[in-house]
Amino acid sequence: MMRFLRGFVLGFITGACLATLTAPARGRETRQRLEDAWRARTSEETREGVQEAIRRAREGVEAARRRLEEALRAGREAQKEAEEEMQARREEAIKGSGE
Repeated sequence: MMRFLRGFVLGFITGACLATLTAPARGRETRQRLEDAWRARTSEETREGVQEAIRRAREGVEAARRRLEEALRAGREAQKEAEEEMQARREEAIKGSGE
C-alpha cells in the first residue's frame, strides 16, 4: 500500500512538472484562453437556449390564441341561440296576451 502511494505521489509530481515545462503558454495566458473559450461556448449555449425559449413561447401563445378564438366563437353561438330563444318566448308572450 505504501509503495502504491509513493508511486502515485511521484507520478503526480512528475506529471505536474512536465505539464509546467511543456505548456504552450504561461499560466495566465492559458487561463485567459480557457476563460474566453468557456465564455464563447456559454454565450452560444445561452443564445440557443433563449431561441428555444422564444420558439416555445410563440407556440404557447399561438395555442392560447386558437383556444381563445374557439371560446369566443362558442360564446357568440351561445349568445345567438339565447337571443333567438328569448325572441321566440317574447313572441309567444305577445301572442298569449293578445288572445
